This record gives sequence, structure tokens and C-alpha cells, in this order.
Amino acid sequence: MKPGPGASEQAYAAGDEARSGAAPRQRWWARLALDLGPLRQSPAFRSLYLARSVSMLSVAILAVAVAWQVYGISASSIHVAGVGIGLALGSLIGIVWGGTLADRADRRRIMILGRAAYVTVVAILWANSLRTEPGLPEIYLATLLSGLTGGISAPALMAAMPRLIPPQHLAAAGALNALSMELSRLVGPLIAGALLARYSIALCYAVVLIGAALVPLLLARLPRDLLLPDAGAGPEPTQRPSMLAQWRDGLKHVRHNGVIACLLALDLAMMLFAGVHALMPQLGQAVLQGGPEMVGYLYAAPAFGALVVALTSGWTRRLARPGRLVIACALLWGIAIALCGVAAGGISAGLPWGVWAVPVLLAVTGMADTASDIVRGALLQIHTPDALRGRVSGLWLLQGYMGPALGGLQAGVLATWWSPGRALLAGGTACTALIAMLLAMPGGSLRKNLWRLGPGNGPGPGALK
Repeated sequence: MKPGPGASEQAYAAGDEARSGAAPRQRWWARLALDLGPLRQSPAFRSLYLARSVSMLSVAILAVAVAWQVYGISASSIHVAGVGIGLALGSLIGIVWGGTLADRADRRRIMILGRAAYVTVVAILWANSLRTEPGLPEIYLATLLSGLTGGISAPALMAAMPRLIPPQHLAAAGALNALSMELSRLVGPLIAGALLARYSIALCYAVVLIGAALVPLLLARLPRDLLLPDAGAGPEPTQRPSMLAQWRDGLKHVRHNGVIACLLALDLAMMLFAGVHALMPQLGQAVLQGGPEMVGYLYAAPAFGALVVALTSGWTRRLARPGRLVIACALLWGIAIALCGVAAGGISAGLPWGVWAVPVLLAVTGMADTASDIVRGALLQIHTPDALRGRVSGLWLLQGYMGPALGGLQAGVLATWWSPGRALLAGGTACTALIAMLLAMPGGSLRKNLWRLGPGNGPGPGALK
């Protein structure tokens, strides 16, 4: 028998009562402190959190190593963006399959098998780096397979979260996940930069290979019967509709749920028009005149800003207007990207202030993205029934892969035609202008579904009402 959520919710309720009783005596900094409740009260969440943390650190190291190697082989930001396209295409295939599997099969098993297959992908990159002349096609193939394996397992991981913790603590869990992710994005690039500068690309991939091999072992610690599909939640296997029909159900839910549709569209606009990660190697080498360590610092800068937000995420417990925060963060993201382009142009013009302004503004983008992502993730789970969470999570992840990939491609093309600074200025301005225009429309979906979203529909305690 699969355990129900009753005991978990009772434990959380007791913790909530204790915290609410102490709230009047808390200082303002205590109210901002990171909520560790999900880690303290859910052993299953702790197991998943540890596995996810190791995975995120490995991926962060790998991202810098691949970008640096591709730029070193091709001397082109377009190829760096092309690797992102390969990752997104693999993710598209994997998510189409993994999203439906997550709604009808054992999510624990899907995660374990997906992350075990990922170990083979890292082994291909490591073996390729040992060659006298590493091949670019092998890197493209490995990133395609990386997206495939990640796409299969990621919807199951995302859809599993509401099974481990009650809805009113999804934002706290999202903040903890953001902390893990941003620590990885901060430390991972620094580790990668140090290994690339002092040792070799092969050693960098070897470190990632060890981390990737640990993840499926850690996922195996999850309780075996906790993430099985609900009995009666869907049709019997003999009556199950086709995969295309199942995805139509997920798309129908997104289309008729204005909150989720706006969240997906807003995130896509941010990533599509204001992508910056594909330009990091060119910014570090050609603009800032640095080596792999400088590239590592640039990749780490957004993570530093995001880490500050994650560590002070206690405000999510009292958030009254979650939609307005998401919109404000999207506008801040676009403005920071545009100003980063101005700073990069200043460096090219010989102005010294741009050298420190670029990483500072990148840190601001990390703050805006993480504050928004904590709330967006909670809203997505709250507004999606469990029987559809795999497919809706798959759509969320799909735009999360495709948006940055296509945004990186357009930024790489513009940087090749013009310069990295002009590419960032154009993208950031376009992002900000589009969101501001949609918000200014009185009867528009953004204003109706997100701007007016009340506390009862957000990630705080009112989520259960």
C-alpha cells in the first residue's frame, strides 16, 4: 500500500503552528531566513535533495567544460550555442516520452534509469577528451544524448515533489532546490575553471563522471512505493490513449489555465530574447581578455546573485501577490541583460568601469531569475493535478531547454555579426519592451492572470484553502 500524505501533513501542520506562534517575536532577518522545514521533516525529500545536489554540481562543471572545449575547437559562439540546440533537441525527444511515463509509471524507477544512462554520456565526453584532436561531432552527439536522458528523468523528478511535501511548503522546497542549484552554479564553474587552467579537460570530465555515477545510487535510497502512480488516476493499460492524446490533455490543461500559460510564456520570453550563457566564453576571452578562470567567474556571477536570494527566501511564506513578483523579476532580468551589454560595449571602448559592471549585472540577473523561479515552480505545482503533473512538468522543462537554446543561438549570431555587447543590449531591450507592452494591455492575459493573482492562489499557507 502506498503511504498517504496524512502523517507528513500532520507533521508540517505542527511545525506551522509552532512557527506561527513564534512569529510575533521574530526579528525581520529571521523572517527572511531560509525555511529548512522540508529537509527536517521529510526523509524522502532529503534523499532526493542530496541526489539532486550532486547532479547539479556535476552538470555545472560539465557545462563550463563543454563550452570551453567547443569554443577552443571552433573559436565560434555559434558552435557554443549549437551545442545548446543539440541539448534542447535531445530534451524534446526525452520529455515527450518521459512526461507521459511520469504520469503512469514508477517515478523513482524512471529517475534512476535516466540518471544511470547519463553516466554513459559523460563517459563519451571523457573518452573524446583523451584523443590528440578531440572531435566536435562527438561533443554534439554527447550533448544530444545528455538532453535525451535528462528529458526522460526530469519530469518524474519535478512531478515527484508534491508527493514528498504538502502544497503550502512547495515554495520552501523550491527555495532549497534553488539554493542547491545556485551553489552548484557558483562552485561548479569555479572548479571547472581551476581544473581547466591548472590541469586538463580530461580531468574535468573525470570529476563529472564520478559525480554522475553517484546520483543513481543516491536515488535508490528513495522509498520504493512512495512515487507509484495513483490507483484509478488514469485509464487502465488496455484503455490508455495514445501518447499524442495524452500530450493533448496536458496542452489542453495549460491552454485553459491562464496562470500556467502566462508563466510558460513569460519564462520563454526571458530566455528567448535575453540569453547570455552562450556568450560567456566570448565575453571572458575576447571582451574581458581573460582565460578559462575568467569564463568560470562569469558563469558563477549569476549563481552568486541567485544564492543571495535563496538564502533569504523566507519572504515566500508571506507573499501576498506572487504574480506581480514574477512579472517584476522578468522586467528586472531584461533591464540587467541590456545594461550588461552597455557595460561590455564600454570595455571595448576602453572604459574601465565595465570590467566590474559585467559580473555585477550578471549577478542581478541571477537574483531576478531565482526569485521568480521559486514562485513560478510553486504556482505550477499548485495549479496542476497530480495525474497531469508529469506532462505539464515536461512542457515546463521543454520551454526551459528550448528557450535558452534558441536565445543562445540568436545571441551568438548577433555577437558574430556585431559584438557581444550589442547582442546583449538588443536582447535585453526586446525582452523588457515585450513584457512591458503585454502588461500595459488592460484586458491582456498577463494582467488578468498574473498581475491580479491573489494570496489564496499562491505558494504560501493559503494554498490549501
